[in-house]
Amino acid sequence: MAAPLARMSVWPVTGRTLSTAAALCRRAAPLGPLPNEQFRGQNLDSLKKYRCFVKYYRQAERESRKTNWWRTYRQFLYPSKDGDEQKVDIGFPSVLPSTKERLKAQKEVLKANHRNPELEKASRHRTLLIPLDEVRADWERECGPIHIQRVAEHYGVYNDLFGKATFVPQVTLRIQYNTEEDAVMPVYYGNVVTPTEAAVPPEVSFEAEEGSLWTLLLTNPGL
Repeated sequence: MAAPLARMSVWPVTGRTLSTAAALCRRAAPLGPLPNEQFRGQNLDSLKKYRCFVKYYRQAERESRKTNWWRTYRQFLYPSKDGDEQKVDIGFPSVLPSTKERLKAQKEVLKANHRNPELEKASRHRTLLIPLDEVRADWERECGPIHIQRVAEHYGVYNDLFGKATFVPQVTLRIQYNTEEDAVMPVYYGNVVTPTEAAVPPEVSFEAEEGSLWTLLLTNPGL
């Protein structure tokens, strides 16, 4: 059996050969605790539940303000060349009602609605009309400025106009173009106004205290 094996070993190989190589590497220890490290080894069913979205939202807001050693998804998509610079607030100080006061006011409104027989009757007969103007006024007075700021930051309006500066809107502007005698083009958040519709000067109105002075500035983000 030795001769055939010897002939097989010296026979020339004309086919392709496949070679593999493997290297061992040691993974470095993380710079800090990994996300959800405190839940490792625990029974998930026994953990404390949020039970409502408000509690989850508050906890998520607190966690988002913490500084982590790893890069977040937003930092991975939009790396900052100058580092993580804090934005400068160039607006007036915004004083918003606390969550406790807002929830207390909502409970009082609900109690007043429950004691109103006319509302109950209109709701039962499906003739109840919601005053949308009052709802919008409450939104503009309470959480509307914060929502407008978040939308403007999301679409890069502050970055195009002011760079690293930001502010919370304090006054709601109502702008419209009177294109014809009976036609009006209002300006909303994100709608498109054509050059033909914007050929005339716009009409701007806002609520202000009597005797107060305001400056109206028209800017163009494209310049």
